[in-house]
Amino acid sequence: AAAGGVEVLVALARDGTKRQKEEAAGALCNMIAAAPGTHEGVVEAGGVAVLSSLTQEASASDLCKLAAAIALVYLASSCPDLAADDTCLSLLLSRLDQPEENCWRRDSINALLALATSSSACAEQWHRVGGVAALQALARETAEEGVERQAERCDEALVSLGV
Repeated sequence: AAAGGVEVLVALARDGTKRQKEEAAGALCNMIAAAPGTHEGVVEAGGVAVLSSLTQEASASDLCKLAAAIALVYLASSCPDLAADDTCLSLLLSRLDQPEENCWRRDSINALLALATSSSACAEQWHRVGGVAALQALARETAEEGVERQAERCDEALVSLGV
């Protein structure tokens, strides 16, 4: 992101209108997913607290909450000091049972798999929120559909979680 861009997006996600928050959360999500080098800047700009509050903000749209959760899960997968909270995991896991809509299901899957393979330390949390069962179901579904690479990634994630 251009100099100051991260700070502007974090400020909009925190203080903007409902629409601005949604757009800023989406932009942060896309930036974090595409450019892991931006993770430190988002953390330093206070983005973790802002994104976390968006996932629980009653007035935030579902897309805003989902974008914030995906961003947080990607951050947690690359920053060992951060942990994805149960709300984030639950939001993303809920997308696995829904049809694809504007790539949100795929993005949720990619973020979840990145997190699951990044550390086995979160295995208890994954069991608690139903994530292990969801990954097992996803592995079966993708294997049946012939999506080999995704099935392999699910299996890798399950192994990382000690299953």
